[in-house]
Amino acid sequence: MLILGVDTATALTTVAVCGADGEVLASAEHRDPRHHAEALPRLTRQAMADAGISASEIRLVAAGVGPGPFTGLRVGVTFARALAHALGIPVVGAVTLDVMARAHPHPEGATVVTRSRRVEAAWATYDDQARRLEGPLILSDLDYPRRGRVIGDVDGVDVVAYPSAAVLCDLVRVRLAGGEPIPEDHEWPEDAATGTGESTARALAAAASEGRLLLPALPLYLRRPDAVPA
Repeated sequence: MLILGVDTATALTTVAVCGADGEVLASAEHRDPRHHAEALPRLTRQAMADAGISASEIRLVAAGVGPGPFTGLRVGVTFARALAHALGIPVVGAVTLDVMARAHPHPEGATVVTRSRRVEAAWATYDDQARRLEGPLILSDLDYPRRGRVIGDVDGVDVVAYPSAAVLCDLVRVRLAGGEPIPEDHEWPEDAATGTGESTARALAAAASEGRLLLPALPLYLRRPDAVPA
């Protein structure tokens, strides 16, 4: 089963094509927080060309669903959903911070931190097996906890890191092979515009406690936008 993975939840636009055995057939990326929409179609075409496949051969699309800045995050999730709809294939999401933790395991666990908006960061903590312990939540850059090694794209981390679409594909592949189903679309709790996203974090923790890490391909904002309809 060929999987196409995409993530635009950080400044990095990352795309990968992976095979049923986890082999990364091709990957492409571009770092620019303001040009996800321009980069993503080009990188997708490049990855498919490098893998020697056509879009019709893809059997599943995987999307990193954040948390992340509103605009950039929407680009990847909307692209993944639109492509899957056009091809008539499933689309599934995964927490971007989970993907990053999986790529950087540490014997003392890890804290993953990424930029959310303005001077804020989204964070989550993980054990030595990259299992999420707390979060994802949003706080100011200086207020996130430090458990084990701190990785991410904000100031003060131990390792500067971004998500990998190849790792996203592998996470999704392993979960599906283990029998976890592709979830149906559903609404996340309506977190406050000025909150930390605790309601959504509790929903994610409850799902994880039941062995469910795969998510619907819907943006994970952790809060409502400041702007509201007139």
